[in-house]
Amino acid sequence: MISSITNITLAALCFFYTTADFDITKLVQKRMQKEITKVFLCNDFNLENISGSPGFQFKNSTYLMDHQIYAINKGDELLGYAFLGTAPSKTDTFEYLILFDQNFIQKKAKVMVYREDYGGEISSKRWLSQFQNSSLGERFIYGDNISAISGATISVKSMTNSINYVYSQLQRQLAVVSR
Repeated sequence: MISSITNITLAALCFFYTTADFDITKLVQKRMQKEITKVFLCNDFNLENISGSPGFQFKNSTYLMDHQIYAINKGDELLGYAFLGTAPSKTDTFEYLILFDQNFIQKKAKVMVYREDYGGEISSKRWLSQFQNSSLGERFIYGDNISAISGATISVKSMTNSINYVYSQLQRQLAVVSR
Protein backbone atom coordinates (compact mmCIF):
# COMPACT_ATOMS: atom_id res chain seq x y z
CA MET A 1 0.00 0.00 0.00
CA ILE A 2 2.73 2.48 0.99
CA SER A 3 4.70 1.48 -2.12
CA SER A 4 1.69 2.29 -4.33
CA ILE A 5 1.25 5.70 -2.71
CA THR A 6 4.98 6.43 -3.12
CA ASN A 7 4.87 5.44 -6.80
CA ILE A 8 1.81 7.61 -7.43
CA THR A 9 3.45 10.54 -5.62
CA LEU A 10 6.66 10.13 -7.63
CA ALA A 11 4.71 9.94 -10.89
CA ALA A 12 2.78 13.09 -9.99
CA LEU A 13 5.99 14.92 -9.09
CA CYS A 14 7.64 13.86 -12.36
CA PHE A 15 4.58 15.02 -14.31
CA PHE A 16 4.52 18.34 -12.46
CA TYR A 17 8.26 18.87 -13.01
CA THR A 18 8.12 18.21 -16.77
CA THR A 19 4.94 20.27 -17.16
CA ALA A 20 6.42 23.18 -15.18
CA ASP A 21 9.59 23.08 -17.28
CA PHE A 22 7.55 23.08 -20.48
CA ASP A 23 5.51 26.07 -19.29
CA ILE A 24 8.71 27.99 -18.48
CA THR A 25 9.94 27.37 -22.04
CA LYS A 26 6.67 28.65 -23.46
CA LEU A 27 6.81 31.66 -21.13
CA VAL A 28 10.38 32.50 -22.19
CA GLN A 29 9.48 32.16 -25.88
CA LYS A 30 6.48 34.45 -25.44
CA ARG A 31 8.55 37.05 -23.58
CA MET A 32 11.29 36.83 -26.18
CA GLN A 33 8.79 37.48 -29.00
CA LYS A 34 7.44 40.49 -27.09
CA GLU A 35 10.92 41.98 -26.56
CA ILE A 36 11.92 41.50 -30.19
CA THR A 37 8.70 43.21 -31.30
CA LYS A 38 9.42 46.20 -29.02
CA VAL A 39 13.11 46.56 -29.86
CA PHE A 40 12.95 46.00 -33.61
CA LEU A 41 9.50 47.66 -34.03
CA CYS A 42 8.31 44.70 -36.04
CA ASN A 43 5.51 42.16 -35.56
CA ASP A 44 6.14 39.98 -38.59
CA PHE A 45 9.61 38.55 -38.06
CA ASN A 46 11.02 35.04 -38.18
CA LEU A 47 13.48 33.50 -35.78
CA GLU A 48 16.04 31.17 -37.32
CA ASN A 49 18.20 29.10 -34.97
CA ILE A 50 21.69 29.68 -36.36
CA SER A 51 23.70 27.67 -33.85
CA GLY A 52 24.46 24.98 -36.44
CA SER A 53 24.12 26.87 -39.72
CA PRO A 54 27.04 27.53 -42.10
CA GLY A 55 29.05 30.53 -40.95
CA PHE A 56 27.96 29.95 -37.37
CA GLN A 57 29.46 26.59 -36.55
CA PHE A 58 29.97 26.84 -32.79
CA LYS A 59 31.80 23.52 -32.51
CA ASN A 60 34.70 25.18 -30.68
CA SER A 61 32.43 26.68 -28.03
CA THR A 62 30.36 24.30 -25.96
CA TYR A 63 28.96 27.36 -24.15
CA LEU A 64 27.44 28.73 -27.35
CA MET A 65 26.28 25.27 -28.42
CA ASP A 66 24.46 24.85 -25.08
CA HIS A 67 22.48 28.08 -25.57
CA GLN A 68 20.21 29.37 -28.31
CA ILE A 69 21.26 31.93 -30.91
CA TYR A 70 18.73 33.17 -33.44
CA ALA A 71 18.86 35.37 -36.51
CA ILE A 72 15.92 37.78 -36.50
CA ASN A 73 14.66 38.19 -40.06
CA LYS A 74 11.86 40.13 -41.70
CA GLY A 75 11.44 38.51 -45.09
CA ASP A 76 14.93 38.50 -46.64
CA GLU A 77 16.19 41.32 -44.39
CA LEU A 78 18.36 40.54 -41.36
CA LEU A 79 17.22 42.70 -38.44
CA GLY A 80 19.62 41.34 -35.84
CA TYR A 81 20.34 38.47 -33.49
CA ALA A 82 18.94 37.09 -30.24
CA PHE A 83 20.95 35.17 -27.67
CA LEU A 84 18.99 33.24 -25.06
CA GLY A 85 21.16 32.06 -22.18
CA THR A 86 21.12 30.72 -18.65
CA ALA A 87 23.26 31.96 -15.77
CA PRO A 88 23.65 30.81 -12.17
CA SER A 89 22.24 32.73 -9.23
CA LYS A 90 22.78 31.93 -5.54
CA THR A 91 20.91 28.60 -5.45
CA ASP A 92 19.28 28.35 -8.89
CA THR A 93 19.61 29.71 -12.43
CA PHE A 94 17.95 32.46 -14.44
CA GLU A 95 17.28 32.94 -18.14
CA TYR A 96 18.29 36.10 -19.95
CA LEU A 97 18.02 37.49 -23.45
CA ILE A 98 20.51 39.66 -25.34
CA LEU A 99 19.33 41.37 -28.53
CA PHE A 100 21.93 42.53 -31.05
CA ASP A 101 21.68 44.51 -34.27
CA GLN A 102 23.18 43.13 -37.53
CA ASN A 103 26.68 44.22 -36.42
CA PHE A 104 26.41 42.58 -33.00
CA ILE A 105 25.96 45.88 -31.15
CA GLN A 106 23.75 45.16 -28.16
CA LYS A 107 20.33 46.76 -28.36
CA LYS A 108 18.92 45.30 -25.14
CA ALA A 109 19.50 42.80 -22.34
CA LYS A 110 16.61 41.41 -20.34
CA VAL A 111 16.23 38.86 -17.56
CA MET A 112 13.44 36.56 -18.74
CA VAL A 113 12.92 34.30 -15.70
CA TYR A 114 14.45 34.89 -12.25
CA ARG A 115 13.80 32.17 -9.67
CA GLU A 116 15.35 33.53 -6.45
CA ASP A 117 13.67 35.47 -3.65
CA TYR A 118 16.58 37.94 -3.53
CA GLY A 119 18.64 39.55 -6.27
CA GLY A 120 15.81 40.13 -8.72
CA GLU A 121 16.89 43.77 -8.98
CA ILE A 122 19.14 42.71 -11.86
CA SER A 123 15.93 42.62 -13.91
CA SER A 124 15.54 46.41 -13.68
CA LYS A 125 15.76 48.33 -16.94
CA ARG A 126 18.01 50.91 -15.32
CA TRP A 127 20.62 48.37 -14.23
CA LEU A 128 20.52 46.41 -17.50
CA SER A 129 20.89 49.61 -19.54
CA GLN A 130 24.60 49.61 -18.57
CA PHE A 131 25.16 46.95 -21.24
CA GLN A 132 23.15 48.71 -23.97
CA ASN A 133 24.90 49.87 -27.18
CA SER A 134 27.99 47.84 -26.35
CA SER A 135 30.03 45.91 -28.90
CA LEU A 136 31.52 42.43 -28.64
CA GLY A 137 34.97 43.90 -27.92
CA GLU A 138 33.86 45.61 -24.71
CA ARG A 139 34.36 44.05 -21.29
CA PHE A 140 32.42 44.77 -18.15
CA ILE A 141 33.90 44.87 -14.66
CA TYR A 142 31.77 44.63 -11.53
CA GLY A 143 32.28 47.74 -9.41
CA ASP A 144 34.09 49.58 -12.21
CA ASN A 145 31.82 50.08 -15.21
CA ILE A 146 29.01 47.91 -13.79
CA SER A 147 27.14 49.13 -10.71
CA ALA A 148 26.73 46.94 -7.66
CA ILE A 149 23.28 46.17 -6.29
CA SER A 150 22.96 45.64 -2.54
CA GLY A 151 21.53 42.16 -1.91
CA ALA A 152 22.17 41.00 -5.48
CA THR A 153 25.96 40.65 -5.56
CA ILE A 154 25.98 37.04 -6.79
CA SER A 155 23.43 37.69 -9.53
CA VAL A 156 25.11 40.93 -10.64
CA LYS A 157 28.47 39.18 -10.93
CA SER A 158 26.87 36.23 -12.70
CA MET A 159 25.07 38.39 -15.28
CA THR A 160 28.21 40.48 -15.85
CA ASN A 161 30.39 37.38 -16.28
CA SER A 162 27.83 35.74 -18.55
CA ILE A 163 27.60 38.74 -20.86
CA ASN A 164 31.40 39.02 -20.95
CA TYR A 165 31.67 35.35 -21.84
CA VAL A 166 28.98 35.52 -24.53
CA TYR A 167 30.72 38.54 -26.07
CA SER A 168 34.15 36.87 -26.04
CA GLN A 169 32.82 33.62 -27.51
CA LEU A 170 30.84 35.39 -30.25
CA GLN A 171 33.83 37.62 -31.04
CA ARG A 172 36.06 34.56 -31.31
CA GLN A 173 33.58 32.74 -33.55
CA LEU A 174 33.08 35.74 -35.83
CA ALA A 175 36.87 36.09 -36.18
CA VAL A 176 37.07 32.44 -37.30
CA VAL A 177 34.23 32.94 -39.80
CA SER A 178 35.82 36.08 -41.33
CA ARG A 179 39.13 34.31 -42.09
